[in-house]
Amino acid sequence: MVRQYKPLRPESKKQQPDLSKLAAAEDLQHISPVEYAHDPLPRIPDYLTVTGSAFPHKCFEAGHPLRNHAIKLQPRASCLSYRCSLDATYECRFWRSGLESSTKLLHLLAADRSATDIVVGNGTTMAKLAKRELRPGIEHRFCKATTYMYPFCDEERTKLLASSMVMMFLFDDKGEETSESTLKPFVEDFVQRLSNDALKTASDSELQKHIDTVMQGFRKADSAVGNGGREVIEAMSNSFRRMRPEMKFHTLEQYLEFRHDNVGANYVLAATKFAIGSNVNIADPRLARYLRLIKDHLAIINDMASFDKEKRDFDNGSSKDLINIVDVIQRLLSLPDTVSSKALAYVYQLQTEAWMKEELQRLEVQEELDAEQWQYLEATYACAAGNAFFSMTSSRYGGEAARIHAQRNGPTVTSVLGKRQANEEGSRETDKKLRVQEPDAKPVDYARLAV
Repeated sequence: MVRQYKPLRPESKKQQPDLSKLAAAEDLQHISPVEYAHDPLPRIPDYLTVTGSAFPHKCFEAGHPLRNHAIKLQPRASCLSYRCSLDATYECRFWRSGLESSTKLLHLLAADRSATDIVVGNGTTMAKLAKRELRPGIEHRFCKATTYMYPFCDEERTKLLASSMVMMFLFDDKGEETSESTLKPFVEDFVQRLSNDALKTASDSELQKHIDTVMQGFRKADSAVGNGGREVIEAMSNSFRRMRPEMKFHTLEQYLEFRHDNVGANYVLAATKFAIGSNVNIADPRLARYLRLIKDHLAIINDMASFDKEKRDFDNGSSKDLINIVDVIQRLLSLPDTVSSKALAYVYQLQTEAWMKEELQRLEVQEELDAEQWQYLEATYACAAGNAFFSMTSSRYGGEAARIHAQRNGPTVTSVLGKRQANEEGSRETDKKLRVQEPDAKPVDYARLAV
């Protein structure tokens, strides 16, 4: 009798996350609330055993000025479905300031007349998209990305990157669905302001003035330390000018090359450099393979997290196409179902992570990199891990189905936050500002939050 081989473990009842273990006890009061845990791969192939790997050449040790900005997170210890082998998850201490900056820009986009007129598909305007992001729960959507991807940031740079991430997520992502003739005037004004080529006039809207101020902030930061600000602006400008190409992908490499641009990977590399105030040359050929793998990883993580949502949108007709590594692998390998193609996409993600570690080992042995270069490489490693953590804990991908329900026995981050703040600060008003709202509570005015 031939035994039938079952390549995937059956989906079993998961252990409830214990978020009180997400960070060291003394740091729990400083991290942002985690209320979602999206698992893109609830059924893991039997042949996979995943172990965490720290960055091999530590630069940001305890006591390093930039390390003081970051809080180490422990997703595995807290039983979260962290589908990544990179053991380098952190959160920036200035997440509230970043959230405030994101909220301010969204309010300006929601009120701006030009944004009101730009239709980005199915009758939805840029202003409506901004308003939708401002609904209760904003702190659990894309605004979380900055704090996890750029954890070594100081407060001012966190604010600037948070504003730029709103532009990347909201404007660029939805701009793909818009006709070039409709979007071009808005794009050109936007790009000119990024390049500081637009002439300021008395008729500039509050949104236009704010964008000018943010761009000036990047340039001012460069005058203090590093030169990444101008590269962030350049990467944003190039990204916003890109329109969605019509193409078929015949190899996985061809697809990932497309996705590098599509997910704003060059922007992420520049933003990581800006975050740590670095002068490193990103184009150094010695770093090319490693940074290529980082860009691959950003694309794969995004695709894995968003596949279920994108597939539903495609099937119900709300999205005109499905561009995702899971679908590409299924088509290229003629796989029978998405369960199999998801599993192989995850395998390729883990292989990419293994290549990253191998390349770091090669760099350590064969190349003479300086301390600044190693700091940048560690920051990109943490950025990639942060992207995976963001994709899991954001409601953007898993929706309400991924919400973590409070444990009957045992603390959550929310309860620990509330108790520690009340005890240590002794201020009911402060505790009221920082406490996480329950689903039925009145929305918190995050624009008023301060670190």
